[in-house]
Formats: sequence, C-alpha cells, structure tokens
Amino acid sequence: MKKTNLFTFIALFVSNHLALGQQNQGILSPSNGFVANMDCCQTIDHYLLQIEHDKNFSGGLLIIKDGIKIFSKAYGWANKEKKTPFTPNTLASMGSITKAFTATAILKLCEQGKLSLNDSLKHFFPNCPSDKSGVTVHQLLTHSAGFHEFLKDDGGDYAKLEQPEFLLRAFNEPLSFKPGEKAIYTNVGMSILSVIIEQVSGMEYEAFLKKELFEPVEIHRIGYYSPPAPTEESIAHGYQNGQDWGTIQRHFIDAGGGPYYNLKGNGGLEASLEDMFLWSNAIRDNKVLSAMSLRKMFTPHVVEEGYNGKSFFGYGCNISTTKRNTTMISNGGSNGIYFARWVRLPEEGLIFYMVTNESTINTNMVLPNVTQLYFQGKIEQDATTIQAQFDSPLAKKIADIVEMPTTTDLETTLTKEKIVVEDDMVLLDVGQSLIRQSKWEKALMLYRYYTKSYPNIVVAWNDMGDIYRMQSNKPEAKKCYQEALKLRPQNPRAKENLSKLGD
Repeated sequence: MKKTNLFTFIALFVSNHLALGQQNQGILSPSNGFVANMDCCQTIDHYLLQIEHDKNFSGGLLIIKDGIKIFSKAYGWANKEKKTPFTPNTLASMGSITKAFTATAILKLCEQGKLSLNDSLKHFFPNCPSDKSGVTVHQLLTHSAGFHEFLKDDGGDYAKLEQPEFLLRAFNEPLSFKPGEKAIYTNVGMSILSVIIEQVSGMEYEAFLKKELFEPVEIHRIGYYSPPAPTEESIAHGYQNGQDWGTIQRHFIDAGGGPYYNLKGNGGLEASLEDMFLWSNAIRDNKVLSAMSLRKMFTPHVVEEGYNGKSFFGYGCNISTTKRNTTMISNGGSNGIYFARWVRLPEEGLIFYMVTNESTINTNMVLPNVTQLYFQGKIEQDATTIQAQFDSPLAKKIADIVEMPTTTDLETTLTKEKIVVEDDMVLLDVGQSLIRQSKWEKALMLYRYYTKSYPNIVVAWNDMGDIYRMQSNKPEAKKCYQEALKLRPQNPRAKENLSKLGD
C-alpha cells in the first residue's frame, strides 16, 4: 500500500484548517447537551452534494464529537453499473490505516505479556542477518528500522509472496539506513510485524485482529474478507479516472488468494463508516487497549524524515500540532484508487474519518475543504485546485527549480546546484503536484529524472505513462507502462492503461 508524502502534507494542511459537520444518513441530534453547529453541518452537506454532482465525488464522511456520531453520510456510488449507492455501511479499503491496527495488535500482545517493545528481530528470527538482528519492535513500529518502503521488484500488492520467501527477501536486502538513525516510512517493516503477530499468537494475522481486537467490542466486518461473506452490494468498487477497477476481494481472487505479505499488516483492510465509528470509540474509551498502552501509541517517538520537524511517528500513526496548539493524530492510506484518512484531535474531542472510491476527487482533496468549512465557515484554500504547499524544504526547492524558465534538464541543474535527492518520495511529491496542475512538460522533465535516478519505482513509470498519454504520445506511454509491468507483472494500473491504448 503506497503512502506518499502527500499524506503528511494533507495532515499538516488539515491541522491548519480543521473543520466539522453533523449528520447520519442525514443530520443527527446529540442528546447529551452538546449544541452542534447545524448551519455548518448543512454547509458541509451542501458542499459534498455539490461536488458529488459536479465532480463525481463518491465516498463517505464520519465525524465524532465527544464520542457522539454527529455526521455520518455517504455520497455517490458503491457500484455505478448496478446503481448501488455508497452508504455508511458500505465497506471500502482504508489502505495504510491498516498500520494502526497492526500497531494495536502488537500493543495487545505486549499487554498479554507475549512480547516486549524492546525485543529484537533476533529474538523472533534467530537466523536473522547481523545487520538486522538488533532491530527492535519499537523501531519497526516507528519506521526507524531502516527497511525500504517496498521490497525490490516486489510484484505489487497482490503478488503471491508467502511468509518464508517474504522474510528471506526482507532480511537479504540491505537496509536503507542504520536502525535508529532516522525514520522513513516503510511497508516492509509493518509486514514484518504481521509475521511477528502470527508467530507470537499462533494465529493468522486477520484472525488475531478479529478475535482479540474486534469481537470483544462487537465489530464484525473490518477485515480483508469480512465474514459473514459480504455481498457484492456491500463493497465499494474502486474507480480509476471513472473506470471500474473492481474490488480488492476480486484482485485477491484473480491473484489466486491473499492477502500475501506485500500487503498483509501494512494495507488493504476494509471498513465502513459505521465500523470506524465503533472502532474510534472503542479506542477512545480504553476498551481495546489500556490507557498506558494508548499513551505509548500516541507518543511522538521519532521525527519523520523530510518534514522540517513538524511530523512525528507514534506507533502506527503520525503526530503533529495544529495552529491551535492542539495535538493531531492522523493516519492516511491509498492504493491510488481508494483513499482514506482518519484524524483524531483528542484535546478537542473530535474524530474525522473519510474514505473515497474515485481516484480523481479523493479524500486528500476533499477533507481539507470539509475541515475549513467547520472551523472557518468557508473554504479559503481549495485543496482540490491549489498547488501543493511542500512541507519538505527539498521538495519546495526542486519544485522552484523545475518552474524556472532556464531549467531544461533537471539532472544538470541539480548537479550544478549540488543537490542530492536521497528520498524518491520528494520527487514523487513534486511530480504529482505538477500533474495535478496539468503542467505536462514540466512534469515530464521531472519524471525523466525520477525514472533515471530511481528506475525501480513503479508509480513513477505509471505517472510518466499518464503524462505521455495526456500529450497523445501513445508509443512513449506504452513504453512507460511496459516498464511498470516489468517491475510488477500484476500491476493493474499499467495493465488497464495498456489495454486502453491498444495496439
């Protein structure tokens, strides 16, 4: 599950503009004396209805105030072909928010006395290579262990990668930095934690979540395969640029099973707005973990690399500070089609959860606008149209260089400026910002440098293919998508675009 630095940007954007509303399959009336801003809720609803009509917005928004569901409404379609509406009970992928559940499972095992946060990989895997043997559970939880975001040539989310092969590859690949030296987002580290959960508990990852986390608080549908088996009508299809991508379950079936270890523990869990309401309150009310465990989870343990000290990793979450000097705990996730965001403001008693199933008008664009409507009563910076405000100083510098009229070859200019890019996510941030602004020539210059510097990044090849396609350069678009397929043979984005381009 891809988590781009855009999620951290959106978290920081939201922290500056946080907003709120109120409804259930409409608007709910709290009964505990809390007076909701009904005009604000109606404004939010009107805005979401408008973009549903004008921009094909599809998904749902949940807002909780002091444990009370004050807004829970869905828009658009779970299945366009069958005209199945998206509802608060529709299941949709939350992407990397799955990591919050993995962290919760680890802390539950700690409470049960079955492991310690200071346990090293050698404790669980005696044959672990020496450069990784000292990596601790704490470092895995905080993305500070040094594992790369993905395994090299990993084959994609649905590749049939069983546990022994996954561990062999993860342990054999060199670390990107010395454990504890810094913190850079990794899916591989979270999937290793899923293996630890299975080893320590003696249960399969999802089975442990259900037995130890969900069933005790009467949640029955969060999962990869939510038993009882969900009907087709209960799951939101994903739509990529308006085209039906299908469901995660269908991609599991097409891949011959799953989830396998490119996805397990780091992404792909599905939930509805109603499920997330129950889960959010169960966490808030200490029904899943003790207050002591939650304090550990929500402590800003390490600074996230590349964000000027404004974003920290807790356990399975990001932590930052709002302009009101209050704490924001956030999680974001996406596979490029489904987008989800879970934002908690504990000192203000607020929780937001939004999920979307249409790539072109997604959570990252809409939630910042919703939050502005709540606190400010209006949208001052429209996140669906504004240029990204890069929090990473390096990303901002590269974006400025790209925009200079004299820059015709990015590699030459960066070399002249003595700029070294060590994190490909910086380039992805800049490139996708240029794409959102339809600056095709500038974007192409960026992605030519990106794919040359980091030739194994699938999303870079797919993005560059999209740019060539927008320029009606069919042969070059095909070459890019073919490169993406070499890296991940089952990559749906590349396969679908090649199919559209034809011979």
